[in-house]
This record gives sequence, C-alpha cells and structure tokens, in this order.
Amino acid sequence: MEKNYRFIAISSLAMSLIGILSCFYSFYRMWNGASQFNTIPEIFRILFSFSTLNLDFTNRFEHLDIWNFVFYLLLFIGSLQFIKTKGKETRFIGFVFSVIFFNAIIVLLQSTFYKFFLTKWQDVTSLQIFSIIIGYLALMGVLFVSYRVLKLIKSEKEIDVIITENKTIVTDTGKWQRFFHWVVDVAVMSLVVIPVIISLGYWLADSGILSGNETLQMFFRGRWSLYTIIFLFILIYYPISEILFGSSPGKFLTESRVVNSKAESPNSSTIFLRTLCRNIPFDALSFFSKRGWHDSLSETYVVKEKRTGFKTNRLLWILPVLAIYLSVMYFGKRFYTEYKANIEFNNTMSEKLNFLESEIKNPNTNQFFVVNDVDYYGNINNYGFKIEKIEDNKITIKRIIGESLSESSFAQAKYLYDQQKDTAKTFIIRRDNLVNIFPKTQDEIYRPVRTLEFFEPGIRYGIENVYNFAIPYLQVSIGSDSNDYSNHNASVYFQNLGGSGTILKIKNINNDIKWKTSFPLKVTNDVQSPTIVPVENFKVSKRNISQIEMLDSLKQKHIYLLKTNGMQAEVTEIK
Repeated sequence: MEKNYRFIAISSLAMSLIGILSCFYSFYRMWNGASQFNTIPEIFRILFSFSTLNLDFTNRFEHLDIWNFVFYLLLFIGSLQFIKTKGKETRFIGFVFSVIFFNAIIVLLQSTFYKFFLTKWQDVTSLQIFSIIIGYLALMGVLFVSYRVLKLIKSEKEIDVIITENKTIVTDTGKWQRFFHWVVDVAVMSLVVIPVIISLGYWLADSGILSGNETLQMFFRGRWSLYTIIFLFILIYYPISEILFGSSPGKFLTESRVVNSKAESPNSSTIFLRTLCRNIPFDALSFFSKRGWHDSLSETYVVKEKRTGFKTNRLLWILPVLAIYLSVMYFGKRFYTEYKANIEFNNTMSEKLNFLESEIKNPNTNQFFVVNDVDYYGNINNYGFKIEKIEDNKITIKRIIGESLSESSFAQAKYLYDQQKDTAKTFIIRRDNLVNIFPKTQDEIYRPVRTLEFFEPGIRYGIENVYNFAIPYLQVSIGSDSNDYSNHNASVYFQNLGGSGTILKIKNINNDIKWKTSFPLKVTNDVQSPTIVPVENFKVSKRNISQIEMLDSLKQKHIYLLKTNGMQAEVTEIK
C-alpha cells in the first residue's frame, strides 16, 4: 500500500502542477494581447505534451484553458487532501483523473485522425516529427498513469453494506446525488465534445468534403448530426467509465458505483444496455421516482461506497469560488482590455494634442492640415490644405478636396496633394489666427470651438490632423519564406511614404534581434522598392520592440518605435 500511496500522490501532484503551469503560460499570453499561439517555446513543449486536457464551451481564443485550470486546480487540491488524510480522501483525484483518462482517449483518436488524413508529411521538419513523437509518448504516459491511479483508488474502495441478523442492506445513492451525477457528467461530456465538434467543423469547412454533396451538407447543417455526435459520445463515455472503474466522473465525487443485483460489477453487455437506456427521453428525471429507467431496464443499481474522507456536502464550498473564477475569466479579460484601451486612447489623445500644438504654433511649408467644416444644414465636409508660402503674418495655402479626408492616412493625403497641387485653389490666412485656433482639450479636436474661416465666408473650420511631407513616414512589414515557426530568420521591409531619410541605428528594447545590415541605411521614398533588412533571432511567439533613430533630408533626428506581434508590425514616431 505504501508504494501505491506514493505513486498516486506523486502522479497527481506532478500532473496538477504541470497543468497549472501550462495554463498560467496561456493566461499570460492572452492577457498580454496574443490573438493566437503561433508556436510554443521549446521550454514549454514537453510540459504542454503532458497537459492533455482540452476542455471548453466556446471557440473563443481568449477563453482558452479557463476550464482546464479548474480541473488541474481541483487535482492539486485533491492531491493535498490525499496526502493530509494519508490516502483516505480520493474524490477529487478520482474525479479529475477520470476526466483526464476520457479526454486523453478522445485527444488520441482525434490526433491520430489528423496525423493520418490531414498532415502533409512532405512538409514536416525533423524537429516537428520529434515533437509529434514526444506528444504521442506523453499522451500514452498520461493514459497509463490515469488508468493506474483510478484502478488503485477503486481497489481500496468497498461497498457500504449494513449486515443484520436477517439480511444484508446495501446503501443506495440518494436521488439528489444521482441528479448531481447527471449534471456533472453532462458538463464533462460537453466540455470534452464541444472542442471536438468545433475542430470537426473547421476541418469540414477547409477540406471541401461537403462541396458538391448535398446529402452530407444537409446532414451536417441539421440537428441530426449533433444528435449523432452526442449519441456516439454517450456510447463512449459511460461504458469506458463504468466498465473499467465502475464509476463515471460524477460518481467519483460522491463515492458511488454501479453494481448488479448481486452487488457485483456488471458485465460489459449490461453496461451497454444501461447506456442505451440513457437515451430514452426524460430518463435523467426518472430516478426521482422509485427507480430510474436505465437502472430498472438493465437491472443495475447505483450504491454508495464506504466513506473514507469528509462528507460529500462539504464539496459545495467550491461552487462560489468557481462562480467568481469563471466570472473573472469570462468577463474580466473584456473589462481589462477596455480599461487598457481607454488608457491608451487617453495617452494617444494627449500625445496628439501636444503634437498639434507644436505643429500649429510652428507653421512651415511642409505641413498639410486636415480640416472639417459644418455647413448651415449640419453636414460635415472634409478638406485639407498645404502651406505653400509664409510671409511675416501672411500664410498662402492651397485647398485640397477629398471624400472622408479626415479619416485618411499620410499616404492618401500625399496622393491627393500630388494629384491636385497644380489646379488647387489658393487662399491667404493670417498666421496669428492659425495659432489661436489650437484645440485645448480632447473634445475640441472633434468638436472645435476655436475655428477659422479658411475657405468659405461664414463657415467655421476646425483642424483635425497635420502631416509633414518633408519628414520620413515609415511603414514596416515582416516576411518569412518558411512556415516553420522554430525558424527565427525573417525579412523586414521598410517603406518610406514621406521625405527621404537615413536610418542611423536600430536599438532593441526587448529581445535580441540581429539586424543583418550596415548603418547608416538610406531609405528612399520610392514605395515600389522597399528597403529590405534580413534579421536573425526573430521570435514569432514573442513581442519585439525596437527603437529606430533616423535623420531626414534636413538633418533633423526622428525616433520611431517598431513593435511586432507575430508577423504583424506597427511603427509610431515618438514626438
């Protein structure tokens, strides 16, 4: 018994800690803005292979591992209870390991299907093959450990029997506990089957197997396909649990098991008959009567085992904790994201105010202003103007017309100006009037109260944005010739939409990207011929931030931040 005790304790602790660590890694990635996991760092690959649970109610990426964490935490708590009671309390361990065992079988079948029918082995690298082998070995190891633990737990359990002078009485499991079994088992089956259904749906959509086959299309789009999948899972779930261990996951929690009329373990055919009877409509409510239909029709009983730990009712303490956890994980990410977005928006608007103040108070002939007006009927029109000449207090501007110009980018504004500069109408404004219309608050950017009659008498115009055509305006994209995310080589494409400039240096803020080029590096404003810089040690799974120091044609220095997330890149100038 001492050897078995150590095996259960070590296995449950190790499995729970590996699972919790893997979930924490997922939570960290998601709460820091990851939209998907392109790859898993080498240090986590083996750990993820042993965390086989794939439980979920949705296909939302931000909800990944919410339920896996619940079960691994229950296993950890159960491990501590098992050690504290010297092997007597086994309910949480039995419950979670029964879910792990069933889920591992489903994952094994699903993984085998994908490897045989979907994987293009000619494109698989040796490292990926090694990872697949490790994954299969880890999955088989989890199956063996969970099976062994469940068998050891059941071998120590005895049926709760009361022996009197006249008869022997077996303690039946109560009606409410039977209802609790049904709720737990339905929840477990849903958590296991929904990811499989979602994965199957994606495969059917991508494979094109439904195209041209109306019969299959009607079947998979109808409710009968769902009924069939649920029926098949029931045929797998209950027989595996009750034939091998005598208990489904729900019954492990209440220390109950299925027996026949002789208080012995039923044979396989009896369990299958019992499982088929579960599909009778409203069977789940039938045990509120004297005896449930799937019990009576199969001549089976659900009886109590001798209690070796605390009372079953004490399990209810976890429900409020679970409710709080689920609320935070399902809705907390949204509120956290909105909170961060609000802070970032306020910071952006503050930076924009500072930028507009600097540009408006220091006008020059390279500036392009985006303005709007509200006419007499409340219609909003958008214009732009380019400063052409400054003479003392007099500024000569050219009006540029474009639909939705206020929503335009630097590139669109430059394009409109190049198209209209020779035919644009010229206006003259006063410099002091321009300076005085600077917006003082964020609201004044969109609802200006300080306006100027730029073009039409009686119509007031407000400034929304300013572009400087003389300074470099960088856009960056990331390219890779390989789909292997373990390959850390990539190419960075620099496109300059503004004035020509020279990159003096690129400094890594985090990570250690190696820029395989020599500086200074000329970046022209020919958008058809971007400047390409090969890089090494570019990790797709991590966020990379680099600082770019650049000189424009007037020898003025500009600082840009390059942020990459996966293969996405964003460049912002530090004003």
